[in-house]
Amino acid sequence: MRVLLLIVQGFLAINALVGGALLMLAPDGRLLQLPLSFLRTDLLPDFFLPGLVLCVVLGFGHAVGWLLTLRRSPHAARVAQLLGLITLGWIGVQLLLTDRFWLQGLIAALGAVEWWAGRRMR
Repeated sequence: MRVLLLIVQGFLAINALVGGALLMLAPDGRLLQLPLSFLRTDLLPDFFLPGLVLCVVLGFGHAVGWLLTLRRSPHAARVAQLLGLITLGWIGVQLLLTDRFWLQGLIAALGAVEWWAGRRMR
């Protein structure tokens, strides 16, 4: 279970750190070839704030979770469950505010696996 969790958390950390950084560097989405029309809300003028949340909360969160899992911390399982739920919530908000994209399904599935693996480790 630990190896699965390390793979999932590592992938989610890298994906969120890189994706979030690229959205903050180019809030118009051009670095990810993501048009502003992808946002289906007037709440956000561009991708800067989602990029910030993606990078800080999900990216750094999963990096910390990965380190806890790697070091066999007694908190690793609970943190994995929490991160899995946060990931699912993130995708839920995305589904409300953006057009659909295949990566959302993959990230949601990985968040569910992360939650499940954390639960199994307890």
